[in-house]
Amino acid sequence: MTDKDPIIEAIGKDSFEWLLREFSRETTLKDVPDKVLDRIGSVDITVRNYASNRDAITSIAVITFAYKLANNAQKAQFGAKDILLLKVLTKNEKLRREGKGHSHNGIWDAPLFELITGEVGERIRAMRTMNSPI
Repeated sequence: MTDKDPIIEAIGKDSFEWLLREFSRETTLKDVPDKVLDRIGSVDITVRNYASNRDAITSIAVITFAYKLANNAQKAQFGAKDILLLKVLTKNEKLRREGKGHSHNGIWDAPLFELITGEVGERIRAMRTMNSPI
């Protein structure tokens, strides 16, 4: 792993190492480092040019790792919806960390990769949303 890699530079070495070493099938939202959570929560989902946005690149990396953990193929046409889902999940987790009201639904304790690639993600990908009318 080299710091000259543009993906690692965009995500940040510490965040990339967390993804490589600690993001697993057991990882829940509670386990996501604040730095990664802040980046994901800052993504502007209305902007479709994600290539130059560090926050979007971090989100895409988390989503990519989740799909790999699920042994599932990502579909490019659903990328914006996956980012939207991750942003919503992040908002709830940030509220929980701040001690503010958040959903007490047990689904929030599910592994993150399952939330993204499983039934919750499937429902979001099937919906029409402002950032992706497919």
